[in-house]
Order: sequence, then structure tokens, then C-alpha cells
Amino acid sequence: MRHRDCEILITCDGKALDEYNVEAEDNVIECYVASESGQTFEIKCSNHSSAFLVMRTAVDGRPFPRPKSTNAGDTNVTLRCEHGVDKSERLMFERLCITDDDAAAKVLSHGDHLGLIEVCVARAIRKEDRPWKASSITARNIGPIHETAKKGGMHCVSFGDTQPYPIRKTIVDVTYIDKWTAPYITFKFRYRPHAILQAQGIVEAIQPPRSGPSGSSSRARDTPSPAPPQAASSVSRRERQDDASQSEPPRKRLRRDGTSSSSESGSRMEDLLRADDTEDAKPLRTKGEDDDGAESLNALEAQMEALRQKIDRARAQNGQGSQFRVVKREPSPILVGHFNGGIIDLTED
Repeated sequence: MRHRDCEILITCDGKALDEYNVEAEDNVIECYVASESGQTFEIKCSNHSSAFLVMRTAVDGRPFPRPKSTNAGDTNVTLRCEHGVDKSERLMFERLCITDDDAAAKVLSHGDHLGLIEVCVARAIRKEDRPWKASSITARNIGPIHETAKKGGMHCVSFGDTQPYPIRKTIVDVTYIDKWTAPYITFKFRYRPHAILQAQGIVEAIQPPRSGPSGSSSRARDTPSPAPPQAASSVSRRERQDDASQSEPPRKRLRRDGTSSSSESGSRMEDLLRADDTEDAKPLRTKGEDDDGAESLNALEAQMEALRQKIDRARAQNGQGSQFRVVKREPSPILVGHFNGGIIDLTED
């Protein structure tokens, strides 16, 4: 964030954390940042003004042992937590330890400042350097908190391993223009786990990718899926059956067990033969009747052929109901010789 020609950033691995809901009013500017447990970070300062500025930093209400001064035009200056004359504390986001141990603290001394990184800036006039001496303030970590404090899920800033820092021989003596009770600028970074920021509506939920590199996912959702092959074939089959039912005579109804009655088939064939014989064919006369010699052999053969055709048609109609294959019977190429009036015995092999 930048306010009144001064910029403060929270960086992790050299990259500034995203800032959400940035609000500035008078000399105060604040925002939210997402924290991750085990993530180390640094606090960077850039003085874009023409004044000499002094920064006081506090994390979770715990102040750093010594303030940091910057000259006009200084950029990317690290605000460190001093540890002795030649070291500084490493800063890290960490999950707050919650316990049911009755010996644990039930109230935080700076509970209202938990989850807050605050940097106050004051203008000053540099006077002279004086010899370095240790600060009376010591940075301490937050220990386990009793579960009744209801701080579960929160993060805190812990002071990790120390890192070397150039030996300090002097400290700067200044005259302040602004009072620390009313600083020139106050920066407030409220850090929370990403899940909490999302639940509070500060950070939008992460949406899954709408489409791949070629946009195939979005097209797949927008394009209706084709009907399954089995469903399509069943529809076509029903259409063919409907067309056939309109052009073919009604079929014989099947029994519940799926088979047609043989007696019904036989009676139907007899009816068809009887009707055809009455309409088209003359009755056959056997030997012994008065008009036996009146019909010629050719008339008998014509009648036999007509009967064969009627039988074939009857079988074909019957085969449509039982779904048997019907083979058309062609006229026999064998010619029967003249009949001399003798008796033909059909019982011999």
C-alpha cells in the first residue's frame, strides 16, 4: 500500500502479497492479505517523500525492539526485528496453537491486535549518531492459547530463526515532528487464512477453469450430447415397425408366453383353403363318378397348380404372424404323363 508518498509492502519470496479491500481515511490506510501457515515474509518500505521518516512496526500488538529510519528517496528498505547487535529475527506466519490445558493463557494481552501487522510512520529531523546500545524491548512468540479464547483457525506471526545482520555501531538521534500518538501515516495489514477471507466475502472463491487451452470444455458444456446409439437405433426400429404396420395386414395376436396357437394357425389355413376352393377352383372328381371322363388331364393339372399357389399364399400369410421365412414355390418342371384311368397306389415306397 502507498499513502502520502510512503509505501509499505508485505513480500514473500520477493513478491508482494495481494492486497484486498484497501481503504484509506485521513492518515490511516488498511487492507487484508492472505496468510499461509509456515510462510516466511518480509516488510519492505520505500520513502518517496522529501522528509526523513521513522517507522515503528508491531505484529499482533508486539512491537519490534527498535524503530527504523529512512532518508528521503530510500526504497525497498527491510523493516527488521532486531536481535542483538548483529542479528535479526525471521518473520513467519504460523497457525495459532489452541489447547485444552488449563495452564494455558485464556486471554491474550493484545487480543484485539491478533492478525494485524501495523507500521506507524512519523516525520523527524536527524540530529546526530550516538553509540549503539541494546533495546529494553524483546520480541517474544505467542504461546499456546486456551480453547475458551475462541481464536481457533487464526494465524499469528512467529519469530523464527535468527539471520545475520551487519554489526550496528551507532544509532540515530532524531527530533520528531509528529507524535507517536498521532503519527503521520498508519499502515494496517490484517492477515487471515485464505479460507477465512473467502468465508467473510473478502476474497472470491476460486473458480475451476471454464475451458482448456483449446476451449474444448466450454464447447462440451454448450453443445448438447448426442443420443446414445442404442436409443437412436430403437427409435429407428420403432419407426420402421410403424411403417410396416400401416402397409401390412394385422398380425395374429400372440399368447402371453410369446407363442401363437397351432390350432388357430391350422383353422385359419383351412378357412383360407376352403374360401379359395369355393371361389376359384372346381371340385375334384374321383373315379367312379358319372362325369369322370369329362375332365381332361390338363384341367386337373391346372387345378393342382392353383391349389399349390393358394397354399403358398396361405402359408405366407400365416408366416407373417409367426415370423418364419416364406419361400415361394415355383411350378414343378416335371410333367406328368397322360392318365390311362388306372389306380395309383401311393402306399408303396
